[in-house]
Amino acid sequence: MDSTAESYRTPRLGEGFRTHLFGEEVVVPARDPRHVTAWKLGAQFEAPAPTGRLVLPAGALYLWRHPDERHLYRAEIAGVYNNVFWSLKPEDWGDFEFGFTFNNFTLPEAWNEVYDGVTDKSQQIYWGFVRPGFTLGYRQSLENGRSDNMWQINWVVEPGYFYSGRSSQTAADMVLPRSTFELRNRLVVRWDGLERNLLSLPHAGYAAGADFVQGFRTDWDDWGTPGYSFSKNEGQHYSIVNAYAVASGGIPFVDSERHRMVAWLHGAVGHNVDRFNAIRVGGGPNAMGMEYGASAMPVLPGTSIWEFYPEHYLIGALEYRWELSWFSYLSAHGGVGYLDPYRPTASGELRRSNELLPWMGARLSTGFIGDTMVMLDYAHSFNLVNQDTRGANEVMLWISGEL
Repeated sequence: MDSTAESYRTPRLGEGFRTHLFGEEVVVPARDPRHVTAWKLGAQFEAPAPTGRLVLPAGALYLWRHPDERHLYRAEIAGVYNNVFWSLKPEDWGDFEFGFTFNNFTLPEAWNEVYDGVTDKSQQIYWGFVRPGFTLGYRQSLENGRSDNMWQINWVVEPGYFYSGRSSQTAADMVLPRSTFELRNRLVVRWDGLERNLLSLPHAGYAAGADFVQGFRTDWDDWGTPGYSFSKNEGQHYSIVNAYAVASGGIPFVDSERHRMVAWLHGAVGHNVDRFNAIRVGGGPNAMGMEYGASAMPVLPGTSIWEFYPEHYLIGALEYRWELSWFSYLSAHGGVGYLDPYRPTASGELRRSNELLPWMGARLSTGFIGDTMVMLDYAHSFNLVNQDTRGANEVMLWISGEL
């Protein structure tokens, strides 16, 4: 690969090639993207920061196994948070499949929420859930032959258990939500036709998906505090619909693969959602389009990780990416989020308020020591309120590599 040639072609994920760097020959061997074991570690810094959240760690182990058309295994393993999908096409089923899922959130410490950057310790309680599941579906690979390019539709039945408990900070007048069995039905749709570069960044094509969730809590009742209360009917039956789309391609009138545009849109609407079942929206690692299942998680740059649990949201972004070299990329990105987070009123109560949260930022993505990748991302949120200050700065540093 001659990086100085006019017809230079950006190397794609999994491809092997020879090139030169600082006068030395570099050989990058081909690798099999059907079998991936990777890790990711990082930290988010925000200023001004929400109370107690100046630095938030993030990390996970990622596994992808797609050895043939019959088998698929995808897992994000973080211990306190895990998301696992396994499926198999029996020989006489054609492209139909069955499988198992597992999802949990089991933080070993009490979780508190922040509103306008201030911690509400009266709500600090232990809570979490465990959701095993069974799935039936249909999965078909696309014609280009890449292991992560396929479309899939699955019905998932999730019998699970939600639990809660008091902490030393929980307000005496807070009525806890009941620990209870819950049953969720999910319809999951995924379509991935993205071509990715050497660092897994989306290079060309598009991906889209949607989730339709219907949930029922068997033993539910009124809960909350005087300024933040929910009735039994506001959460026993709930539903959520979310969808996303990611697209990447060249810049009009610029005949070069070194310059790319990436756009993505993410939105959801829910009925009877609360802090325990809503889709979490916030900042953190931006993996939109980088992997088959990563785009289903919404990202709102400039805010704290999992900061909001809105009833509805819509996030749109546009990114320009410049290839500095075959292993380094510099991006400028901006966008806006529209959502209805809880905010404190003058009387001290919490009420949902529709907000526009625009941002601008920049990102450096580069290969690093020992076949690792480093991403350094900065974003400024123009309208976020943290501790009576409007406007916030987020810095996200993460490093990842394959095992």
